[in-house]
Amino acid sequence: MQNYYHRYAEQIAAHGYDVTPVIGKRPIVPGWQSRPIDAADYNKYRDCSVGVVLGGQHNVIAVDVDVTNPFAASQLEAMVEELLGNAPRRVGKAPKFLMVFRCSQLITKMRSQVYTIDGDDCAVEILAEGQQFVALGMHPDTRKPYTWPDDRLSAYPVAELTVVTPEQLRAFLASAETVMATYGQPKGRSNAQDKPPRLNPPATGGLHLKQIRGKRDEIEAALAYIPNDDLHYDDWCSTLHALKGALGEDGRELAHRWSRRSGKYEADRTDQVWTSIQNVRDIGAGSIFYWAEQYGFDLDVCRAPKFAGPQDLKPQAAPATEPPRGLGGMGLLRAADIRGPVRERQWLLEQWFPARAVSALFGQGGVGKTLLAQQLANCVAAGEPFLGLKTRRMPVLAIFCEDDAEELSRRQISINAWRGVNEITGSAPSDFFLWPRVGEDNILLTFPSAGEAVAGEFYGQIVEAVQAIKSQTGSDEILVIVDTAADTYGGNENVRREVNTFIKSYLGSLCVHHGATVLMLAHPSMSGMASGSGMSGSTAWENSVRARAYFSRAEDEDDDVRTLSRKKSNYSAIGAATDLTLIWDRGVYHLPTSPDQVERLTLKALKDRILDAVEGAVRAQSPFKARSGRKLLDALPLLLNERRKVVAKAVAELEAQGLLVNENRVGYRVARSARNYTGGS
Repeated sequence: MQNYYHRYAEQIAAHGYDVTPVIGKRPIVPGWQSRPIDAADYNKYRDCSVGVVLGGQHNVIAVDVDVTNPFAASQLEAMVEELLGNAPRRVGKAPKFLMVFRCSQLITKMRSQVYTIDGDDCAVEILAEGQQFVALGMHPDTRKPYTWPDDRLSAYPVAELTVVTPEQLRAFLASAETVMATYGQPKGRSNAQDKPPRLNPPATGGLHLKQIRGKRDEIEAALAYIPNDDLHYDDWCSTLHALKGALGEDGRELAHRWSRRSGKYEADRTDQVWTSIQNVRDIGAGSIFYWAEQYGFDLDVCRAPKFAGPQDLKPQAAPATEPPRGLGGMGLLRAADIRGPVRERQWLLEQWFPARAVSALFGQGGVGKTLLAQQLANCVAAGEPFLGLKTRRMPVLAIFCEDDAEELSRRQISINAWRGVNEITGSAPSDFFLWPRVGEDNILLTFPSAGEAVAGEFYGQIVEAVQAIKSQTGSDEILVIVDTAADTYGGNENVRREVNTFIKSYLGSLCVHHGATVLMLAHPSMSGMASGSGMSGSTAWENSVRARAYFSRAEDEDDDVRTLSRKKSNYSAIGAATDLTLIWDRGVYHLPTSPDQVERLTLKALKDRILDAVEGAVRAQSPFKARSGRKLLDALPLLLNERRKVVAKAVAELEAQGLLVNENRVGYRVARSARNYTGGS
């Protein structure tokens, strides 16, 4: 027996997941949905598989792709990452797979239409509250273990999971149905318009089914909720009738936009049907609102007062005493009017992050970028150097969307000790304000079907907090840390225009209009982690910020060595020579100082040099050998100018790690897995 529950359940639970013992795919503890304490008896259920209960405090959900066609499954996997983001992926019976996220609110199960593909029933489900999935154990059909090919669930604390909204999930399901429709036939219909209408539907938000005419913005918002993938022809025509009843001829463009979401869309046919609809009297806005309500649309929310975005919260400038120079006050700067001296460039962190600009700190989930940012915040608020680099003193507002007050307090106690302050010697900076936001709506903006940005209420709350802190501290500038982009960005990370709007118009407005310096924390994509670039989605994430750093760790996930790399800086040099190697010790990151830390990092650097030398020898067709020819332990000490004993120790560790391989009669070569190696022991 593998003793999965005994060996792994407690470890997964420690990362914030609710676990339950499972046999096959069936939970065995009575009342498991209520998370009974008996599930924590890891020895009692030692031989069971590990199940993860969904929903709960963190609104954990799972996207379960039950599709047996490998091409369709591969297409859907790419679509999950494109529309929802990065997530740990579990495989049981390939090509089927499951990916784990958090939802911005508590939801129940969602499911796509069922399609018959290659004779199998295929569908995509969003597993949620009241459900569970097997995280570790033997698959009952394959009799092989479930695997996590990219990132083990234990490498993702629940707070580090990508957060998605119900709207994103509905949009993903609609897109998934389009993919499955290209490989098979629908087995049944699942659209709200297929359901028998209720006799007395509630008049939510002033909803009246007899309402014909409607406002364009409300109709447009409602249509965004109504799916249109393989909708029955009659239902499609009914929707067009309702749209024409609501907006008349002004609704034609919306009719095309909504119809275009179907794989069966034909522009000429849509025009033909639209033109044929005349004298609509019995269907209109009320019907559209009612259909959309079945998918989560709320007319009250739609009609609530909203501000358009950053421009609404821009401080009002004092009236000009004289007309501005230039062309009509357009803000143009004439080169001939520029006179020196111009003040020197100001840095938040010397040569790394410029002041009054948006910078980004990328790092894989669980690497410790939030802790690093909290350490930086303490130093900035106190005006102290950070990792030997000069900081610019200013008050700090740190928005933590993935950590509660208790966790932030634990880190702050460790940081206080690192800074050498306590009740006797001093205290943490009074100008550092931490804002725990777990469980709150943290989206700054979204992009409904029309594609225009819609500001969230949280943006206005941030501006209010910035103004209040600046007033209280008497400062004309402030550092705002946003942790993370996944929690605050409501668009598609691969759409350049949406990313630009988020960074330049929203985060950038805090710099331009409110004297802020913004540091945004974000997760890299799978390809960004594999390449070591730390990139995520569209290149706009790189191009829209003034500076970007990447925080990474050694391949061994238990290693406490980290590297802070400067990947982009518009105003300073970048490259490996600027990297900072850090050690995690006593709850904080710091530069290595003790003899054992220095020795350990020296050995890490030597291993890198050995791997480079072995690769170079192979390329030169003169590989190192163990006992004959060009002997490894004879040649390397001379080549690297190191003692034989030290080189022998490093070689032995590399061989034990499987990073250096000695092939009989061929010689030494570097293992392929060493390409992502970062020197951990």
